[in-house]
Amino acid sequence: MQVKTAAAHAVDLGLKSCNDLAAPQNFFSLCDLKKGERGEVVLISEKQLDSESALPAGELEKRLLEMGFVEGTEVTLEHEGMIGKDPIAVLIRVCSLVALRRKEAQAILVRKIS
Repeated sequence: MQVKTAAAHAVDLGLKSCNDLAAPQNFFSLCDLKKGERGEVVLISEKQLDSESALPAGELEKRLLEMGFVEGTEVTLEHEGMIGKDPIAVLIRVCSLVALRRKEAQAILVRKIS
Protein backbone atom coordinates (compact mmCIF):
# COMPACT_ATOMS: atom_id res chain seq x y z
CA MET A 1 0.00 0.00 0.00
CA GLN A 2 1.39 3.38 -0.98
CA VAL A 3 1.05 6.01 1.74
CA LYS A 4 1.12 9.64 0.63
CA THR A 5 2.57 12.49 2.62
CA ALA A 6 0.37 15.38 3.76
CA ALA A 7 2.02 17.57 1.09
CA ALA A 8 1.14 15.06 -1.66
CA HIS A 9 -2.45 14.93 -0.44
CA ALA A 10 -2.61 18.73 -0.43
CA VAL A 11 -1.60 18.80 -4.10
CA ASP A 12 -4.18 16.09 -4.93
CA LEU A 13 -6.86 18.15 -3.20
CA GLY A 14 -5.95 21.26 -5.20
CA LEU A 15 -4.35 23.08 -2.27
CA LYS A 16 -1.14 25.08 -2.58
CA SER A 17 0.51 23.55 0.49
CA CYS A 18 -0.25 21.29 3.42
CA ASN A 19 -0.63 24.44 5.54
CA ASP A 20 -3.89 25.04 3.63
CA LEU A 21 -5.21 21.80 5.14
CA ALA A 22 -6.03 23.66 8.35
CA ALA A 23 -9.45 24.78 7.08
CA PRO A 24 -10.28 23.47 3.61
CA GLN A 25 -13.86 23.94 2.52
CA ASN A 26 -16.14 20.90 2.56
CA PHE A 27 -13.74 18.92 4.78
CA PHE A 28 -14.26 18.29 8.47
CA SER A 29 -12.39 16.59 11.24
CA LEU A 30 -13.88 13.17 12.03
CA CYS A 31 -14.55 14.36 15.57
CA ASP A 32 -16.84 17.11 14.16
CA LEU A 33 -19.32 14.61 12.72
CA LYS A 34 -22.55 14.15 14.63
CA LYS A 35 -23.83 10.75 15.74
CA GLY A 36 -25.12 8.86 12.70
CA GLU A 37 -23.36 11.08 10.13
CA ARG A 38 -21.19 9.48 7.46
CA GLY A 39 -18.00 10.69 5.85
CA GLU A 40 -15.28 9.62 3.45
CA VAL A 41 -11.70 9.75 4.68
CA VAL A 42 -9.78 12.35 2.69
CA LEU A 43 -6.55 12.66 4.65
CA ILE A 44 -4.81 11.87 7.91
CA SER A 45 -2.65 14.73 9.13
CA GLU A 46 -1.21 15.29 12.58
CA LYS A 47 -1.13 19.02 11.68
CA GLN A 48 -4.88 19.00 12.43
CA LEU A 49 -4.29 18.32 16.15
CA ASP A 50 -4.96 21.16 18.60
CA SER A 51 -2.03 20.09 20.77
CA GLU A 52 1.03 17.88 20.63
CA SER A 53 0.46 14.14 20.45
CA ALA A 54 2.08 11.97 23.11
CA LEU A 55 3.28 9.72 20.29
CA PRO A 56 6.42 10.32 18.20
CA ALA A 57 5.88 12.22 14.94
CA GLY A 58 4.16 10.04 12.35
CA GLU A 59 3.18 7.31 14.81
CA LEU A 60 -0.47 8.39 15.19
CA GLU A 61 -0.86 8.56 11.41
CA LYS A 62 0.65 5.07 11.08
CA ARG A 63 -1.67 3.63 13.75
CA LEU A 64 -4.78 5.21 12.21
CA LEU A 65 -3.87 3.79 8.79
CA GLU A 66 -3.36 0.35 10.34
CA MET A 67 -6.85 0.60 11.93
CA GLY A 68 -8.35 1.12 8.47
CA PHE A 69 -8.68 4.90 8.18
CA VAL A 70 -7.42 4.91 4.60
CA GLU A 71 -8.17 7.54 1.93
CA GLY A 72 -11.56 6.86 0.32
CA THR A 73 -12.86 4.73 3.19
CA GLU A 74 -16.43 5.35 4.35
CA VAL A 75 -16.82 5.97 8.09
CA THR A 76 -19.87 6.52 10.29
CA LEU A 77 -19.90 8.03 13.78
CA GLU A 78 -21.88 5.41 15.71
CA HIS A 79 -21.55 6.37 19.37
CA GLU A 80 -20.24 9.10 21.66
CA GLY A 81 -19.15 8.60 25.27
CA MET A 82 -21.35 9.96 28.05
CA ILE A 83 -18.78 12.27 29.62
CA GLY A 84 -17.59 14.97 27.23
CA LYS A 85 -18.72 12.82 24.29
CA ASP A 86 -15.38 11.04 24.51
CA PRO A 87 -14.41 8.47 23.28
CA ILE A 88 -16.24 7.99 20.00
CA ALA A 89 -17.07 4.74 18.20
CA VAL A 90 -16.54 4.83 14.45
CA LEU A 91 -17.81 2.24 11.98
CA ILE A 92 -15.26 1.67 9.21
CA ARG A 93 -16.52 0.29 5.86
CA VAL A 94 -19.67 -1.03 7.53
CA CYS A 95 -17.70 -3.90 9.08
CA SER A 96 -15.28 -2.71 11.81
CA LEU A 97 -16.20 -0.70 14.89
CA VAL A 98 -13.26 1.23 16.36
CA ALA A 99 -13.07 3.42 19.47
CA LEU A 100 -11.01 6.61 19.28
CA ARG A 101 -10.35 9.58 21.49
CA ARG A 102 -11.70 12.79 19.99
CA LYS A 103 -8.14 14.16 20.05
CA GLU A 104 -7.01 11.32 17.76
CA ALA A 105 -10.06 11.75 15.52
CA GLN A 106 -9.01 15.40 14.94
CA ALA A 107 -6.20 14.12 12.72
CA ILE A 108 -8.66 12.45 10.32
CA LEU A 109 -10.10 14.75 7.66
CA VAL A 110 -13.38 13.62 6.08
CA ARG A 111 -15.80 14.78 3.41
CA LYS A 112 -19.41 14.44 4.59
CA ILE A 113 -21.60 11.95 2.72
CA SER A 114 -25.33 12.64 2.51
